[in-house]
Amino acid sequence: MFIFISFLLLISAFISNNYITISRHTLTSQKLKKTSSLSIIHISDLHNKNFGHRQSYLIKKIRLLKPDLIAVSGDLIDNSAYKNALTFIQKASEICPIYYVRGNHESLAGNFANLKKELLKYHVTILKNETAAFTKDNITYHITGLDDPIFRGHNKKYKSYANHELNKLLKTGTAQNLFAKKLSVRKIRHMPDKAYAKKASKSHDVYQILLSHRPELFHIYSSYPFDLVLCGHAHGGQIRPPFTDGLYAPNQGIFPRYTSGSHTKNGTTEIISRGLGNSGCPLRLLNYPEIVHIVIKPN
Repeated sequence: MFIFISFLLLISAFISNNYITISRHTLTSQKLKKTSSLSIIHISDLHNKNFGHRQSYLIKKIRLLKPDLIAVSGDLIDNSAYKNALTFIQKASEICPIYYVRGNHESLAGNFANLKKELLKYHVTILKNETAAFTKDNITYHITGLDDPIFRGHNKKYKSYANHELNKLLKTGTAQNLFAKKLSVRKIRHMPDKAYAKKASKSHDVYQILLSHRPELFHIYSSYPFDLVLCGHAHGGQIRPPFTDGLYAPNQGIFPRYTSGSHTKNGTTEIISRGLGNSGCPLRLLNYPEIVHIVIKPN
């Protein structure tokens, strides 16, 4: 009996760590024209994990979803090795453009200069507190990347860091005129949800996307007129008993709130990837690796 139970646990653990699921989200926006749409694949926390020969299992699933762009919200690697991560980037770049922000493990690995050279070979857009424009069907989208605070020496006081950098983008306009009406954070925070959504929707005709590794700062991200925020870092709570969001997440502790799925506040939607790989605790349980597929349509 013990051997049988152990066998079942091993099978369950293998499936939980290697069977890739696809989470689908459909969003609507008045900023899109009637005939337009945007398909985004959100990848996070690969941690240099391999899925099939030369990432064939992972790449096949992404290719079938026919994305317009791939957003990577950090932790491509786990340590100084990055062969599997680069294989993924190489193959994924053949499908569509890739936009990327760094996570804490890119810093912990200590070799980002080398990794950066390789990423640029495949035309990955690396966003370090800056914004890039993406155009499809004559619709422009702004993709802003908030660099992980560990690279700026703010691993502990990173909430003030996030506020500072987003305020700087708002104030200086270095994010390609990120917000046309330049709403102040104070006004935004004290504005009722419905009033905020109405005002923010008129603040710019460009759909605003934020990539940031850390999801627990949603109360800060939603203080700005971002339409969509994509995050990772929480690994889905690592072990996910039924009816929970997982048992533990970095920077959130036990029984974390922001580990997966979609959350909406002040007209901003945050979608969190459970990630693909592992770090530290090498085991997922009832927490399958995840590809997030988001389709944005006109309202």
